[in-house]
Amino acid sequence: MNGPFRIDARDADFAARIPDEEWPAIFAFRDRPNFPDSVALYAQFMAPFFAYNFVLNKVVTEAWRFQMLVFALHLHDTRDFGDPHTGLTVGNMQKICARQGIASSGRVLAYLNIMQMGGYLTRTRSALPGRIVHFAPTPMFLATVEEWNDGIFRLIDAVVPEQSLLARRFDRPDLGAQMRRRSAERLLAGWKPLAPFPEVEFFATSDGGWTLIAHLIAESLKHGFEAPISIDLDALGQQAGVSRSHLRRLLETAFKQGLLDAAPRNGACVLPSARLVQAFLTWLASYLSNYRLRTLEFLADLDARQAA
Repeated sequence: MNGPFRIDARDADFAARIPDEEWPAIFAFRDRPNFPDSVALYAQFMAPFFAYNFVLNKVVTEAWRFQMLVFALHLHDTRDFGDPHTGLTVGNMQKICARQGIASSGRVLAYLNIMQMGGYLTRTRSALPGRIVHFAPTPMFLATVEEWNDGIFRLIDAVVPEQSLLARRFDRPDLGAQMRRRSAERLLAGWKPLAPFPEVEFFATSDGGWTLIAHLIAESLKHGFEAPISIDLDALGQQAGVSRSHLRRLLETAFKQGLLDAAPRNGACVLPSARLVQAFLTWLASYLSNYRLRTLEFLADLDARQAA
């Protein structure tokens, strides 16, 4: 990068990728003075959820794993107990993932089985005709999801502290579930959070790539995105469950695609391009502002119902 980093240098490009009605909210969120705080917190927040899930990492990449989580919970929450064909079944999950293009039928089956073996899902066979097997989230799974929800609210509060969404979540225990429901509905209706940001998607759809880019951007932020940083590929690989050589090749490919401004020397000289930095920051603003708006919509609807 040459000269002082400008977060808005490619706004015309990003605005053209995003629906006109969504861009103002994204821009306003990213333009808030506290937004860099959420960038620094994001990598810290994500690490415990992605770290050391070695088997799961081999089945589905980090980018799609959380969409699958949202769909799994949505299928369970919308189950009609009088209809055995509804709910979280292997078949229903496979259909959604096929339509969304995020996992093959075999990977969906492996994902559900691993989640069951890990204590996150239980399985029961319906007594109704067909004897269909249903999965259901365990208390441990739901507690982990609520921890994730609280982290998202904490990130939003770092940018818009006056709305205190985390505090309001404790007043309304169903807030996290409603946030997930509305996000699931948007995803099923065609929302593709990563589609406008192929620079981010390149990392997110590679094994360990999400952990890598979150760490890269957070560390680069400390240097104003101007100086190369060093990344301990051994430590990061151990955290993500991938090899050092895999991460090295990922960085080398990113450099060839113009996503890095310097040839990485085994993680010793990593300099993200302005295009990559701005894509990640704009994606994060898009992601958090979407959750913020969905949450505010639910709270407004709830207040209106209580006032009626």
